[in-house]
Amino acid sequence: MSAVIFALLVVTLVVSIFAPVTPAPANFFDTSAPQPLANERAVNRHAATLALTLRQQAEVQYINAMIAHMSLDDEIGQMVMIGFAETQMDDSLAYQIQQLHVGSAIIYAFNIQNGPQVQKLISGMQADATVPLLIATDQEGGEVNRLQSVIGLTPSAAMIGATNNSALAKQRGQQDAAALAQLGINLNLAPVVDVLQTSGGDVQSRSFGSTPAKVTTMAGAYLTGLQQSGQVIGTLKHFPGLGDVPVDPHEQLYTLTRSKADLERIDWAPYRALLATGQVHAIMSTHVVLGAIDPTRPASLSKPVLTGILRDELGFNGVIITDGIYMHSLENYSLDQIALYAVEAGNDIICSTYSIQSSEEVIAVLKNAVQSGTISKSRIDDSVRRILLLKLQLGLLPAPNFGLTGGN
Repeated sequence: MSAVIFALLVVTLVVSIFAPVTPAPANFFDTSAPQPLANERAVNRHAATLALTLRQQAEVQYINAMIAHMSLDDEIGQMVMIGFAETQMDDSLAYQIQQLHVGSAIIYAFNIQNGPQVQKLISGMQADATVPLLIATDQEGGEVNRLQSVIGLTPSAAMIGATNNSALAKQRGQQDAAALAQLGINLNLAPVVDVLQTSGGDVQSRSFGSTPAKVTTMAGAYLTGLQQSGQVIGTLKHFPGLGDVPVDPHEQLYTLTRSKADLERIDWAPYRALLATGQVHAIMSTHVVLGAIDPTRPASLSKPVLTGILRDELGFNGVIITDGIYMHSLENYSLDQIALYAVEAGNDIICSTYSIQSSEEVIAVLKNAVQSGTISKSRIDDSVRRILLLKLQLGLLPAPNFGLTGGN
């Protein structure tokens, strides 16, 4: 028997022996718990908390051991998500997976012809990977429905939000998860948690609603359903918020002049509320300038926004993924600058390179930055640790032996 379990049993036994005896309540149906039972519940809660803490510590130690055996190239590869035009495995994909050790790939509608085809494509990609890949897509529903050729039309977030039925949102999450998992997709870049405040922009039907409360409720229900099976992880987006941005970031960069107080009250309220539930593991950063926080760079490349706000103030320690680095909103930055600034800002995954050359360039830029001292090796380790912990949670990595069971 392990020392941890033995200790917990001893604590439980001591409490049960020394707890005062309470006579049975006069009313058999009295809902207040007798003192021994209350004590036992308290011990059980403490034991569960202790077990969770020990498990988390063991997972971090396990991942740290993996990182210790990875080269710098291998680690940086984990931070690169590739995009591609292929519908089947080819030499370009094989090279990026086998030689560059990229950690993830994104699937678009043009990569999907039918179910069996994309299953074969993804299984081929995973077969070439030393460390299993995160396979991502944007399965939001409505106009952003990457799986349309497989599952047909699905309702948009706006349609679901209009029902005010959180059970329906949860059901949609469950249905999307089943379809994604069957194809081999394990990371959904959804739900959108932008609080719609404008008649323009890129979110419109992609938003669940125009109030933080509705967005929180509906997106939270969808996320719960999506992640219920443990086979697919969701991603909140687009931080720090596109709900009041009247232009499309795919086309141009916009400076949002909203005050920090309003950002906290409206745009960041769903993030804060959903982070408190403990079910948020990934967040996408997007390309919009926040005048109140950092007027010099897009949020996706801004340390004051991603590290200062998302990490430090909101307390998020999961995986941060950039919005598409190909968007015109970043056209004033070179690929080298985007890669460097994105990591300095706090992103863990750069989404997405689009060729062997661009993947090699991003990896080379980050490697040179580490070797020159511009970025610390520990900063790379931090991102890779978060990525590998996410992969462990998805069951993509072999489970560690936590040492919590065994005979005497």
